[in-house]
Amino acid sequence: MVKTLLVVIFSSLILAGCTSTDSSVSGITDTNYSEERPPSTGDYDCSDFSSHSEAQDFFDSEGYGDPHGLDRDGDGEACETLP
Repeated sequence: MVKTLLVVIFSSLILAGCTSTDSSVSGITDTNYSEERPPSTGDYDCSDFSSHSEAQDFFDSEGYGDPHGLDRDGDGEACETLP
């Protein structure tokens, strides 16, 4: 009985994530969304930016996640060692 209940709860959570329209919550992207700037192509490193401010602006414009690894400690600040 407990196992069945856990399966039902887990399945409900998965389905709730799949039906969400908020891509920042579910991680699912909608192909019809519009943003100021589409996600970048290619890989960027901190050495590609001349300042922390430039890296932070890019990081913020990328949206959900950190696919380039610019925020190594996960505190929301990109390339903290740049001036």
